[in-house]
Amino acid sequence: MISIPTQVRQHAPFDRTPTGGDRIIDPGPDANSARWTRVDTVALVGLLIGAAILRFVSLGRPVELVFDEIFYARDACWYIFGSESACGITELTSRAHPPLGKWLIGAGQALFGYDPFGWRVTAAAAGVAGVGLVYVLAWRLLRGAAPLGRAATVGAVIASGLLAVDFLHLVHSRIAMLDVFITLFVIGAVTFVVLDRDRRREPEPLPWWWRLTLGRPWRLAAGACIGAAAATKWSGAYVAPAVIGFVVAWEIVHAHRLDPRAGVRRAVRSAFRREAVPTVVLLGVVPLLVYVASYTGRMPGAIVALPWEPGSVWRGIWDHQQAMLDFHTTLGGAHPYQSPALSWPLLQRPVAYWFGDEGGVYREIMALGNPFAWWPGLAALVALVVTWWRARWEWLRPEPVVLAAAASTYLPWLILSGDRSQTFLWYFLPTVPFLGLAIGTLASWAWRVIPGRAAIVAYGVVVTISFGFWLPVLAALPQSPDAWRARIWFTDCDRPDGSRPTLPDDSTSEGEPPDGWCWI
Repeated sequence: MISIPTQVRQHAPFDRTPTGGDRIIDPGPDANSARWTRVDTVALVGLLIGAAILRFVSLGRPVELVFDEIFYARDACWYIFGSESACGITELTSRAHPPLGKWLIGAGQALFGYDPFGWRVTAAAAGVAGVGLVYVLAWRLLRGAAPLGRAATVGAVIASGLLAVDFLHLVHSRIAMLDVFITLFVIGAVTFVVLDRDRRREPEPLPWWWRLTLGRPWRLAAGACIGAAAATKWSGAYVAPAVIGFVVAWEIVHAHRLDPRAGVRRAVRSAFRREAVPTVVLLGVVPLLVYVASYTGRMPGAIVALPWEPGSVWRGIWDHQQAMLDFHTTLGGAHPYQSPALSWPLLQRPVAYWFGDEGGVYREIMALGNPFAWWPGLAALVALVVTWWRARWEWLRPEPVVLAAAASTYLPWLILSGDRSQTFLWYFLPTVPFLGLAIGTLASWAWRVIPGRAAIVAYGVVVTISFGFWLPVLAALPQSPDAWRARIWFTDCDRPDGSRPTLPDDSTSEGEPPDGWCWI
């Protein structure tokens, strides 16, 4: 049941128009809301610069294809150049996902050529953009809930900073795989729907572009992000129920504020009359159009044709959906680095993307999460459930956004993992920003007291040290064997066939994974 708050500090106030309708007036920061200041600008720019340095420096190394780059980088090359001489393939190597992610990887190759920097540069850019969007999202959520001093800024810095130095996000920002793009679009969808919640309607007459978006430009952007996420991988659509749920709940709260004496049923009817069309069009039709548009240039055939007509573009797109569904539902066999979804946040089985032994000098790229960020992030999510309960499930607080986004991007995998053998830790990446956002939310509240500030500073030191400690196994930096082993915390690596690996093997995709906690 939706709780209707009597006082809301984070939401745009409503006013009545002379004709009896309702309009949204400028929500601008009131006395209880933090204001965006020069400090926020400096903090955001500093985080973006730091994230860019970590992601772009030595981006062209290793110089060979890493892990699933053998599929995505080469297919992206085929999209752009379409020749065996340029790409080393005569046809696409994988048709397991929609085209958008490969188009994005290919955009880098179109600009910089088919080389390691070219096929990784857009992933690095997406990683940096995700860090920036998390700052905006966190600040927007916390500006009313943490009005004292710089609490909102502190929460945004921590949430964004945790993503900037997150192990898994850093690794995926430096290789040509699809998941960093999904993560960017998921963050974008949630950020834009929060901005839509706090939207401002311009005075009459409305500009043409505003009317084109049905008066909801941020909701249009959220719908485009949902479509882009799904057009990269189907799992990108998992965030859609959360985004739509936010809109429904917030609009009901809005409707109640327009007429506080009305009950919930009347508020629901009012919200439906006002928002049904914009919601269906912008969060239903727009994502579908973006998804279909991702096939531009990839599906031969007649455009002007019946959808079911053989040889038409539309029939080709439909056949590809069936082929992808068959692939994912019939995928069998075992992979030595697979792991069930329940184990991902616990870091039971990281994935060795690349490993090299050059005369006793080890280099590795390992898809790993930071235990000092992920495990506290899980605890922070639980704490947010408690604080939301104590706030009587009020919908205009940060907790429902963080919790729903985290749940929608992760819980579906708990269900799907039972029907599919090959699932991997990196599927957890779209959930990672919301672990940091949960920690940032608690930190913004803790910043109000001196002991809380001391704890935040101490935690920042721990995360920074841990990042520096594990960076060599994230970015293929040279290490001695002893230094490498010091970073491999869990070695319970006995496999069902009786073998026990002592070094990572990135050359095989067959074989049962170990039963225990294994980071090799």
